[in-house]
Amino acid sequence: MSKIYRRTAKGDEEIEKRTYKLDHFHRFVLIMINGKKNADAIISSSSEQWHPKQCISDLEHSGFIENIDNIPNVKIKSRVGNLQQDLIATIQKHLPDNNTKVINKILNAKNTRKKLSDAIDSACIFIKLTISEDISKNLKIELHKILDSSTEV
Repeated sequence: MSKIYRRTAKGDEEIEKRTYKLDHFHRFVLIMINGKKNADAIISSSSEQWHPKQCISDLEHSGFIENIDNIPNVKIKSRVGNLQQDLIATIQKHLPDNNTKVINKILNAKNTRKKLSDAIDSACIFIKLTISEDISKNLKIELHKILDSSTEV
C-alpha cells in the first residue's frame, strides 16, 4: 500500500470535535494520516492489534481520508484559463499537500490582473501564517512573475 492519504474535511472534523465517535484504533490511524506518509509507513508504525490496514480501508470508504492520487486536478484544468492553470501548478509544486484553500483563492478570483494579484497576496499571507514564511515568500515571487509575464488578462 504505497498510496498516500490525506484527511478530508470530515476527517479533520473528527480529529477536532470527535463528531463521528470513531473507536480509538480508527482515530489513532486517522491522526497519523497527514498527506505525506504512505500507507505502508503508517501500517509499520502501528500495532498489529489495531488492524491498521483495515482501519485505513474503513476510513477511506467512510470518507474520512482520500488517496491523493484520486484528487481530480484534471477537473481544475477544465474550469480555468491557462494563467490560472499555471498559477495552480506552481502552488501544487510548492505545496504538494494541504493546498486546497490556497488553490481555491486562485479559482475564486475573477480573471483580472488585479483580482488575481490580490488572490496571490491573500494566499501567501495564509501560507505565511499557517505553513512557512519562506515558502510564502518564494511562492509569492514566483506567482507574481507568472502573472506579470502573462498576456492572458
